Amino acid sequence: MENNINEKVAIIILNWNSYTDTYECLKSLEDIKKKNFTVFLADNNSEDNSFSMLQKDYQRKVFSIDIVFIQTGANLGFAGGNNVAIKKAYEQGYEYFWLLNNDTIVEANALDPLINYLINNPEVGITGSKIYYYDTSKIWFAGGKVDLSMGRVKHIGLREEDNGLYDTTKQVDFINGCSLAFKREVLDKVGYMNEDYFLYYEETDWNTRVRKAGFKIVFCPQSVIYHKVSLSSGGEDNLSSKVYYYNFRNAFIFVFRNNPQSIFKARMYLIYRIFKKLVTLTFKKNYGWKDLIIVSQSYPDAINYMKRNKINQINKN
Repeated sequence: MENNINEKVAIIILNWNSYTDTYECLKSLEDIKKKNFTVFLADNNSEDNSFSMLQKDYQRKVFSIDIVFIQTGANLGFAGGNNVAIKKAYEQGYEYFWLLNNDTIVEANALDPLINYLINNPEVGITGSKIYYYDTSKIWFAGGKVDLSMGRVKHIGLREEDNGLYDTTKQVDFINGCSLAFKREVLDKVGYMNEDYFLYYEETDWNTRVRKAGFKIVFCPQSVIYHKVSLSSGGEDNLSSKVYYYNFRNAFIFVFRNNPQSIFKARMYLIYRIFKKLVTLTFKKNYGWKDLIIVSQSYPDAINYMKRNKINQINKN
């Protein structure tokens, strides 16, 4: 694909207690062929001095890229922290943005194909990379599918050895926030990611809103990055109970916000998921009764969210 980037790109990275991962991600960005970008590095009030260490590295010229350091002042979650940096870049007039997880390593070709596609295809609002498990040729993400009736999401190609099956640019339901490029017009028409989710489903919700606004979402396999997640489990073994809580709660909230006529089906699916997970965790030694309570709490919190926002919708009308 022709390298025709003239517009400067804002690369948005969120750090939270992750010095080594963020450091390695920033160093990999030095290999990007065309360095017409600035990194906006937001920190969600890290408690391990990682943010100050990265600032000191930058002052000592350890990094050969432009970085703007932003302290959010609190743990605002994925959407909240990224939104702070996106808004900063937006205010500075950037036309193109690349949302990038801090636990990724990028190839030298990772940026240009994403932005070129946005430039050359005005109907496209979001593009995303082919993502491999770190240090492998196995796929973690080759586009995403969404079930709007139950909130189920699927990574196309997950854990598959890359045999060329996913080498074609194609339209998909969503792009994972691990590597997601978008243009300024998306913010103008749709706004920012919803911060109610805190963790999980925020970018799925945003992708869905972007599609409803008439934009296309496109997987762009010419862009390649690597994600540091477990190959054996997809990163899902021995997760904290809070992760399960947000995953279950937010899948329901996602359906409520985007397809409310399927809310009964989503509610039954939520109950099924919680029950299944509670049974599984009961037999795992590293989970206790407090973890089971946290997972169980995802149901009342999801229902209460729906009730509160139904009232808010009535009051607005």
